[in-house]
Amino acid sequence: MVKKVLIITSLLIISIYAFATVNINVWFSWEGQKEFETLVNKFNESQSLYHVNLVYIPNMTQKLQISLSAGTQLPDIALVRNDVIGMLANAKVITPISTVSTLPAFMDAFKLNGKLYAYPYYADLQVVYLNRSIYQKSLPYDWTLNDFEEVASSIKETGHVGLSMNAFSSYFFNSFYAAFNGGKIPMENGVPIVNNDGTKKAFEFYKDIFNVKKIAVSYDKSALIQSFKSGKAGMLIQGSFLIPDFLSSKLDFTILPYPTLDGKMIPPTFDAKGFVIFTDNKAVRSFLDYISRPDNEVYFCKSTYKLPASIDALHELENSNDFFKVMDLSARNALIVPTTTIFNDAYSNAITTALQLYLTKQMSLDESLQKAQEYINSQAK
Repeated sequence: MVKKVLIITSLLIISIYAFATVNINVWFSWEGQKEFETLVNKFNESQSLYHVNLVYIPNMTQKLQISLSAGTQLPDIALVRNDVIGMLANAKVITPISTVSTLPAFMDAFKLNGKLYAYPYYADLQVVYLNRSIYQKSLPYDWTLNDFEEVASSIKETGHVGLSMNAFSSYFFNSFYAAFNGGKIPMENGVPIVNNDGTKKAFEFYKDIFNVKKIAVSYDKSALIQSFKSGKAGMLIQGSFLIPDFLSSKLDFTILPYPTLDGKMIPPTFDAKGFVIFTDNKAVRSFLDYISRPDNEVYFCKSTYKLPASIDALHELENSNDFFKVMDLSARNALIVPTTTIFNDAYSNAITTALQLYLTKQMSLDESLQKAQEYINSQAK
């Protein structure tokens, strides 16, 4: 009898363990918190095998860096920007994944040494915001860099700031860096090249609009956004993630793709977000499959104005309004920045310092770029 009870008890324990809910810990960041929480809740309610514990992380890159340094617990899945792929791969906490069905730009954004390291989810694109209450003329999508400067000059003549942009941010400079170097970032053996004619022309362009013509004013992120919202600035270069905020603020605005240089669109940075897996199991795959369904990506991206990684979702949204049209056009001409640490750390620090020294007249053009190249080269060894 005792033996029978023990057997029954053991079977019950095994049964309970077999059917116990598996928890999935997910870290999420950036915009769309409310929409993503809705998808998580629907997933949790749709089945009883898995339960997602969602944690919002205000600064994902910093949180991951601290966790890696301290050796603390990582989540099962995290939404990351593509520029941390090099850091995570070098730490050997993520491994390559199989190919997924999405746009080539999404694939390229999360590749390192030819291998895919994340499941793409959405992207923001850099665009030009135009305040329609300040400048009413219509502009074509194929406007030129000369047109761009003329519009900024016209706006300045009305007593407003022509263009609001951070002069020292590598994030924005990258597009002009590539544009003046034939449309792509110049590299040699994986090392960014900055001490060259193309980059000098990009620096001279910055000097022209900020220091000579003074049609552009440099602000930090919060100040430049406020300059546009308050009606101080007529144009703003920023990410498409601001569209919902400006719409809710009842601003009279439109967006334009980057202007062209020598017949090519200045390539806007493809700011891609995707999910990296720290724990690979059936539960995690089930959740990723759910949130990546076209209908769920449409739900998430439609109100947040994100470009979805799902091709079917993209086809549904790309012609839904002018905002998505510009984002789609920008994505087709976008700049995919390298995911290597040499680019995201050494280059970014060097080019930011060089811009500051040059634009504040502390160092000549040649010397600032020579010093920047020397620093990048030293970090590549």
